[in-house]
Amino acid sequence: MARLLAAALLAAAVVAAWLAWIAYEVLCEEGCTGRPWPLVAQLIVACACLPLAALSALTTARRGVRGARLLLVGTAIGYALWALLLIAATAG
Repeated sequence: MARLLAAALLAAAVVAAWLAWIAYEVLCEEGCTGRPWPLVAQLIVACACLPLAALSALTTARRGVRGARLLLVGTAIGYALWALLLIAATAG
């Protein structure tokens, strides 16, 4: 069960980074002179959380959820920050 959770975590992290890239490209069209800071920041945070999610997934697969508790909490906080930045980028 821990390996399934680890695979789902890694897949979700990859999808989040992909969505961040799509938002970065789509929300600033060709006439855009500069991208707003929340749009750039959400991409940076999503990409920075990807290695953390990979490490969390690896630790979860090896040691289980209890062994990876701190990494999982850190990953959740990182993606919560990403979601807030994405909301700020799309609301403005």
